[in-house]
Amino acid sequence: MVSGRWEQLLLRLLLSFLYVAICETQSVGKALNIPASQYWDGKDGPWSTFRISVGTPSQQLRILPASGQSSSWLVLPEICTNNQTAEDCATDHGGLYMRNTSSTWDQYGNYELYTYLEGRAGLTGPGLYGWDKLGLGWNGDNLPSLDNQSIAGFITDAFSVGALALDPRPINFTDQNNPIPSLMQNLRNQSEPIPSISWSYTAGSYNLSPKRFGSLVLGGYDKSRFEANSVSFPFGDDVSLIFQVAIQDITANSTDGSLLGSGIISYISTLVADIWLPISACEKFETAFGLTWDSTKELYLLDDETHQSLLSKNPQVSFKVGPQASGSSVTINMPYWNFYHTATSALTGNGTSLYFPLKRAANDSQYILGRSFLQSAHLSADYERSVFNLSQALYPSSSSNADIIAVLSPTQQTSLGNSSSSNNGNDSSGLSTAAKGGIAAGVIILVVAAIACIILFLYRRKKGGPIKQELEDTDVQQSTPHEIAGDGIKYEMGNGLLHEAEGDMNPKAELGTGAEKPAEADGADRKVYEMPTNEHKYEMPGDERGVAELPGDKETRRAELPGESSYDYKP
Repeated sequence: MVSGRWEQLLLRLLLSFLYVAICETQSVGKALNIPASQYWDGKDGPWSTFRISVGTPSQQLRILPASGQSSSWLVLPEICTNNQTAEDCATDHGGLYMRNTSSTWDQYGNYELYTYLEGRAGLTGPGLYGWDKLGLGWNGDNLPSLDNQSIAGFITDAFSVGALALDPRPINFTDQNNPIPSLMQNLRNQSEPIPSISWSYTAGSYNLSPKRFGSLVLGGYDKSRFEANSVSFPFGDDVSLIFQVAIQDITANSTDGSLLGSGIISYISTLVADIWLPISACEKFETAFGLTWDSTKELYLLDDETHQSLLSKNPQVSFKVGPQASGSSVTINMPYWNFYHTATSALTGNGTSLYFPLKRAANDSQYILGRSFLQSAHLSADYERSVFNLSQALYPSSSSNADIIAVLSPTQQTSLGNSSSSNNGNDSSGLSTAAKGGIAAGVIILVVAAIACIILFLYRRKKGGPIKQELEDTDVQQSTPHEIAGDGIKYEMGNGLLHEAEGDMNPKAELGTGAEKPAEADGADRKVYEMPTNEHKYEMPGDERGVAELPGDKETRRAELPGESSYDYKP
């Protein structure tokens, strides 16, 4: 009896350990590689865009990433002018969001687009906010699709292509007590989550021969798209300006001396196309590259002679950037073929023209590194550790397979026993190929060992099973059988032995849905989204702005003002 109890205890321990190991492996989640659309879009690029689908039935659209947005922006058909066909208009804007044809569109109201940083560059406008179904990728890409995602439709000329929300902060319209989860938060909380609240992006290069599409990964990064380094950038103290970098110096291989003078603090935005520098630095660029500032169009337009001269010289500009004005740094090299873009008539007012994507900043609040910089730089952001990384972008052959690495959350990384080192130079390490193989091998060995122990246990129970009993004091010549028949009778284990670990083997990780409560004072029923109350919280460092409450009337007003932010997730 003692031996049997020990066998049962051992079996329970093995099954429990097996359950925990499998759950840990499964809880890592999967990074999502958003496919490039194979198109080049935008009035100031063109730019490599990415695939999403919106609404019911699904509408396939092309978008850019929005590093500071919690709502995804989509271009509405009202943006089209009278002298455009619907087809040409859709082509110019990466597709149009036809909200009235979507049965799942739930309109909320008109608010000003949240452009805290972009507004400093003069990029702002009104948005029509609501909710709709949003899918990553197009039909057949086998990527998640989520209901009731925050959408802002726009018709402003400030932006020509839609944008996918990458900021995990929740959205608030009129009530701070009812925050609406962001797309990234919902991806983290779904039953098959992304490994962490993180993403990575590089813009690709249109002028490279052959052209190279951009890369956008949620919950990880593509290891083949950058050169690793050991420099980690902490998030900025202002939650609306977290991608803060110090530009320590700017130089060019075609000229002596600095093109910057003294160091400056700048901010990265994926929604701004150009590089904004002090006027003194712009004047040095003018001298070095023969540029002329068009004060009317506010562009450095390139005539054919200047362009051909720069092509033949192929100058390279080097940006030395770091977390502080001095100390550790990363050098991002930008060749000339990432410095000439095409401005369409929507930007110039009369025909297309090549231009140099440099802008004169009126003050230090306008120092911005936009998508032009991200052609040569790879940006990865980890919101659970409040750090980001900048690396030199690489352009592997289009025939090469992506090398997607998951960025683990701190809790998962600790439970799996991973080190804090990483392949991309910051603390947000993913699982290397060797680590993945080790985990897989460990799980396989554990499964085999558990099965072997179970078989051994069952065999021993069968071998030492029911004993045939003989009747006493009977005549050996009696024809009546004296033994209890044992053939064909199977003795199963009693209910006291548990075959599986107790509990829900498939815990749900999604936010609750379906609550209908009044969301503002106008009396209309609106969806109320409540963030989880019992999870770990990852707070942004410093004095946080977050997303603030907005007025409840239906006039045009700001959509997502800064406020408190927290990144709740369900592991």
